[in-house]
Amino acid sequence: MQKIFLVVPPGLENVSHNELSELTLSGNHKYNYKPAGENLEYECDLVSLLHANNNLRVPNRILVRLGDFTATNFPELVKKASRINWENFIPGNSMISIRTTCKKSKLYHSDAVSQRIQTSIEKRLAQKLSFVKSSLEDEAEKDVQIIVVRIINDRVEISIDSSGIPLYKRGYRQALTKAPLRENLAAAMIIAAQWDSSKPLMDPFCGSGTIPIEAALIKNHIPPGYNRHFIMEKWPIFLKESKYFEPKNIEKNFQIGESNIYGSDRDAGAIQISLDNCLRANSSDSIIWNQHAFSDMPDLKEPGWIVTNPPYGQRINSGHDLRNLYAQFGNVLRKRFMGWKVLFICSDQGLVNQTQLEPEVVLSFSNGGIGVKAYYSEIN
Repeated sequence: MQKIFLVVPPGLENVSHNELSELTLSGNHKYNYKPAGENLEYECDLVSLLHANNNLRVPNRILVRLGDFTATNFPELVKKASRINWENFIPGNSMISIRTTCKKSKLYHSDAVSQRIQTSIEKRLAQKLSFVKSSLEDEAEKDVQIIVVRIINDRVEISIDSSGIPLYKRGYRQALTKAPLRENLAAAMIIAAQWDSSKPLMDPFCGSGTIPIEAALIKNHIPPGYNRHFIMEKWPIFLKESKYFEPKNIEKNFQIGESNIYGSDRDAGAIQISLDNCLRANSSDSIIWNQHAFSDMPDLKEPGWIVTNPPYGQRINSGHDLRNLYAQFGNVLRKRFMGWKVLFICSDQGLVNQTQLEPEVVLSFSNGGIGVKAYYSEIN
């Protein structure tokens, strides 16, 4: 059993916990939740860890805790960190990046701590390794093993990343419009809206198509990581136990349902980008795309959900008055979508008030560095 931590965007902790709680595994494998303050902490085996990386839609990455001890000087740090079974997780040809934060501790210099952790790893493995510095979001890090070190009040926590490329990078978005919404944020919105996938879902401001595509993946039970690999698959301990793992890239098992997901945008370029992304996500049969203004959304016999990320002026259309757009959005919903449920994100309460929907806030998170809230309302 390994102790794992889900790294999620702040504000989405409850969504992520609920998602994991509902994740099922075959056989006797199961997750054991253990609350640990601000962290999403669990215990699971390697099969469950791979399953979590492959299936969870909200986390950015999943860390495995390797060490937890007290150290007040560098010799003590090196001695205790050298006791970790690094040989189980680091192949000899690895490129490694160590990310260190220190707070309220005698060991306060993060670069010096990282250097000692490097010494500990090389001491344990009895060989020199390649250590690099690069951004967490750098695509080049797909082959870089990230190690995360936190020292708080002299307590040292050492974790290793099991995901590699951040989990929100599904692989289908090779083209983007302005101010794109990350895949895991779109998934969190759909989950928070409690969408019934047998009912219609519309996104009238679809942009790159992320919300409809994530809805299609959810509806068709397609794992978000089905077409990618994870850094843990290179671990020696994983390779040793790999005979117990089932193949995860089995497209023939995907059940594609009928089209009841609608994406639209007034921009022709956005629709073409959405079509291309949708094709790469194997979701072309589940989504109907149209170029038109949101006021021309199709009338459907059956009520459903509208989940969308309308412009709110801080990333695109900056300086433009969007009050009329939000007022019209609310008017269209009240006149033509009675019985529907709507969830949208916005950073400006004034714009939200223009809709006259009196929605409740169900999520608060950061989108592209801007604090936003997800507003939910039932149109009655």
